[in-house]
Amino acid sequence: MCPRIRFPLKVTLLVLFCYASLFIQAQRPDSSDVYKILSAGSQYTTSPLHQKLWGSHYRRDWNTPVRIKLFYLDTAAGGLTPYSAGGGRQSKTLRLHDLQRREYVLRSIDKSFGRALPDIYQNTFVEKVLNDQVSIAQPYAALTIPLMAEAAKIYHTWPQIVFVPQQKALDTFNDQFANQLYLFEQRPDENWEGAMNFGNSKNIIGTEKLFEKITEDSRHRIDQLLYVRSRLFDMLIGDWGRHEDQWRWAAVKEEGITIYRPIPRDRDQAYTKFDGLFIALAKSAAGAGHLQTFDYKIKDITTFNFPARDLDRRVANETTLQQWTGIAQELQQSLTDEIITASVKQLPPEVFDNTGPELIAKLKQRKADLVKYATDYYLFLAREVDITGTKETDYFNVTNLPDGKVVVELFGVDSSNKKADKPFYARTFLPGETREIRLY
Repeated sequence: MCPRIRFPLKVTLLVLFCYASLFIQAQRPDSSDVYKILSAGSQYTTSPLHQKLWGSHYRRDWNTPVRIKLFYLDTAAGGLTPYSAGGGRQSKTLRLHDLQRREYVLRSIDKSFGRALPDIYQNTFVEKVLNDQVSIAQPYAALTIPLMAEAAKIYHTWPQIVFVPQQKALDTFNDQFANQLYLFEQRPDENWEGAMNFGNSKNIIGTEKLFEKITEDSRHRIDQLLYVRSRLFDMLIGDWGRHEDQWRWAAVKEEGITIYRPIPRDRDQAYTKFDGLFIALAKSAAGAGHLQTFDYKIKDITTFNFPARDLDRRVANETTLQQWTGIAQELQQSLTDEIITASVKQLPPEVFDNTGPELIAKLKQRKADLVKYATDYYLFLAREVDITGTKETDYFNVTNLPDGKVVVELFGVDSSNKKADKPFYARTFLPGETREIRLY
């Protein structure tokens, strides 16, 4: 029999207190498991008359309280250091880097369209109306993109919606950035070796730098087929604002050639709604036909793509109709109904019932029409085609065939004035598609 050991009352209480403290600490949630319940923008809740005139948009989603994870810089991504505040005329951003100097960004969910106005309109009714139109965007749209992008085999970020409380790691940025809702994601720039979603590239550059590189010499080339795939994905999700600054380019070396592969970024415009009587009148007066509501059908594919027209002509000028439609068919196969449903269900569950089923139905219909959109937009781009050489000596070979086709090939020329064996650009133009070819 084991002898009974008696402890003094004070010792017993001390042991119980220590045990309780350890138990409480074991049960205390880690900072990554703490959440806050809040809405993205309760100010967008307005009267039925206001919504009829200025649009209902996604006001219900903005006003719905959702459960959002608290975000602490010292534990996120292995530890992040904020170093620069910025943003455009609409949102504010905070740039951060991890221990490997890879970049991340916090971008405010709520925006201020009124910042883009001239000073004379600041603090006026005009600014108030513009700021109210932030509700055209689905505030959590970015969360629905990665699973579909993975299935589509295009590059993408892995965004999170987070609430950033006041914290020591924010340092001098606390006053400006603490206690707000943000989208947190990787910032594709410079070295992201090891990130498969960016092609494991050691060198990611912007579009301006891309143009410098591809005009430098013929050893710098663009993956035009991946660009077409990415652009068709834009059309599927209704992301109409795909101008030059909405892209980054992952450089990859292949047999002495540097290939630049597109990385789409900033999915703020996906699923946008432009309803409301006054909005329709304003769009018509401004000639803004590209501002098309995300619907079951794309009303006009050429005007929808207006912001991307210059980049599309430059970066997809070697592709054929068969390639466009073939990629569209591949997307129809890979973006199954199950993938679409799972993607949209990444919305906060509190918001999904408001918007999710409708988004799923629209995505399925747009997917069914993707070959038609690919065909129509390709034929629009193919009417007039610009082909640009490099700053080095190039050899342009233009062949007129008896059936009216025209073959254009570009060859590099070395220092001894010898033409390369293989062209760095080659395309056969059809008389029924192309009216004019411009060589630079």
